[in-house]
Amino acid sequence: MTYRMRLVPVVAAALTLLPTIAAAACPDAKTIDAMAQAFFKKTPAPLLPSDASLDDAYCAQKKYVALLSRDLGKVVGYKAGLTNKPLQERFGAKEPLFGVMFAQQFLASGISVDTQWLGVRPQYEADLIVTVKDERINEARTPVEALRSLSEVFPYIEILDLPAEVKSLNLATIAAYDIVSRSGVMGKGIPVQATAEFVEALANMESTTTDDTGRVIQIAKGSDILGNPLNVVLWLTRFANAQGYRLRAGDVLSLGAMGRFYAVEAGRTIKIRYTGLPGGDSEAVVTFR
Repeated sequence: MTYRMRLVPVVAAALTLLPTIAAAACPDAKTIDAMAQAFFKKTPAPLLPSDASLDDAYCAQKKYVALLSRDLGKVVGYKAGLTNKPLQERFGAKEPLFGVMFAQQFLASGISVDTQWLGVRPQYEADLIVTVKDERINEARTPVEALRSLSEVFPYIEILDLPAEVKSLNLATIAAYDIVSRSGVMGKGIPVQATAEFVEALANMESTTTDDTGRVIQIAKGSDILGNPLNVVLWLTRFANAQGYRLRAGDVLSLGAMGRFYAVEAGRTIKIRYTGLPGGDSEAVVTFR
């Protein structure tokens, strides 16, 4: 299947010297417009200064996603980034980062994607998505309570577009650019069971990343993300509520990377298979052309 903006039926130039936003404050409209234009034109983008605060970054993110929504459709959910310890240590994060998800970012498993569509410095990672069943999720305080308000778990290959080399990125820039996400490939859902056994299974589940040669690129566990993916669900719900968002039935929640991210290579097919959940195994597959 060749990429033609097909949505999943869910609840869907070289980089040289980059400009840096001058002041450690919420960027002005001109800068936000430059950020959005860089996303759509797939060109190098301005970076926030290293001393910018997360408050400034989230201020920028709110303006940035408002511009993206004109082309990417409505917000259909929320995501957490930097949810594993190595990534938090790498970027000096004390907690995950928050972002939103758009309807047109979701692609179907098995899709073939032109790497030129993926931006300046595309990367992929083994992510995990859950869908919200009802609004009781906003009152959930324990993993089992969270499960009672979730419907399915999905394997998800998130495709990132870094605005600079990793060594040049800082925490504020990652947050401002909506956790540098461009799109993602979603596999078949696994039904949630609201039991203590399912909580344990989520911690012990494995994601195995392989390519078309059969090479194993990475093996990671659910416990790699805040000890259990449900801990991310609870954090994400609290953070979204604090920002004035109330989670609703049908919302999609992306829980962050199980492991690290990897550079996209043209000509490679990547498969990420998730095993160990009581409802069965599932996988997401993408070919980079």
